[in-house]
Amino acid sequence: MSLKTVLHIAPTPFFADRGCHIRIEGIVDCLAELGYQNLVCTYHHGRDVATVKTSRIAPIINYTKTEAGPSKYKLWADWKLLWLLVKEIRRTKPAVIHAHLHEGLMIGLVAKTLLFWKKIPLVADMQGSLVGELEAHGSFKKNAWLRWPVKAVEAGLMFFAKTIICSSDHSLAKIKTEFSLNDAKVSLVQDGARVAPRPSDIDRLQLRNKLGLPENKKIVVYSGALLESKGLAELKQLISICGQNEMLHFLIIGYPVEEFDVYLNQQGLAGLCTLTGQVEFEKLPSYLQLADVAIDPKFSDAGEGSGKILNYLACGLPVLAFDSQNNRNFLPAETELSKSVEAMASQLAQVIADEVLLKNMGDANLAHFESNYSWNQTKSQLAAIYQRL
Repeated sequence: MSLKTVLHIAPTPFFADRGCHIRIEGIVDCLAELGYQNLVCTYHHGRDVATVKTSRIAPIINYTKTEAGPSKYKLWADWKLLWLLVKEIRRTKPAVIHAHLHEGLMIGLVAKTLLFWKKIPLVADMQGSLVGELEAHGSFKKNAWLRWPVKAVEAGLMFFAKTIICSSDHSLAKIKTEFSLNDAKVSLVQDGARVAPRPSDIDRLQLRNKLGLPENKKIVVYSGALLESKGLAELKQLISICGQNEMLHFLIIGYPVEEFDVYLNQQGLAGLCTLTGQVEFEKLPSYLQLADVAIDPKFSDAGEGSGKILNYLACGLPVLAFDSQNNRNFLPAETELSKSVEAMASQLAQVIADEVLLKNMGDANLAHFESNYSWNQTKSQLAAIYQRL
């Protein structure tokens, strides 16, 4: 008996070492373990992943951007992705279309309409609220009237999906409340991660020397996109406040680095930070494990899961984050969350001065991760949903 095919729509330059892409890879791997054959339809750029089979659109000249955010080329890329999807539906005869992100859902709905007689179930994989994400990017600051039309479009997309899955408890509650969806329509398929293997002392020392990290300071790590919507302003403010603390050094893993690098030099803070640029996801744990404490300085609460926090927990790192519903859901109940950048800076100064506190926080986070956030739990949630399709 041949394996059932799941055709994934990924309107993004997969794979580009971002949280959204890490989830897509994880979902594909879980479905493969459940006995499904997977094919991801995606943009022309991004690097190939050994465990994920991809079908890519024809190249778009000058479209090389891989970081999150808008691009003048995306509309053309999505148009080409639609016709790639139609071709792959006719070729592979999939049992399910699994649409990632709101763009993917819209493309999937158009393709289903064009091939309506095939009656292929469409799964909407939502990593947050579209309205919330656009608000985080500042899209409504000059055109606030657009919020309601966008919400109406989002509601329509939700209505036509066979089932909706959400990446976090917070996104699940947010989508159910905003669009009056019942439990049969929307379910949790949470983000996952794997416990990071511990590097040898030699490998750790070699990487530390390669990056030029100071030996006599506590390393504070941030990993993620260096964008306003991801907390860049708060990260800058935190580093500025901590600039006088001689015990601290920041390891910044992410991209794009150009604007951030200019800011650090202008403010005289370059010596306080090491910027790695983009790091392949497979190598990320080795970088994270150089740190003594991790931070997530994003205030936005659009509802998406927090891949960076999961990776921090999987490495057994203490985590400092802001007081949002999403962070309350992801972190152990006893975690002290900050209500401002100043409060986070004060908490950071406190924890790095206490080795016992650092160890206890890290141990508690690793135990919390092992109990709640392995991909095995994600796989069981997917299995239950796919059995109902």
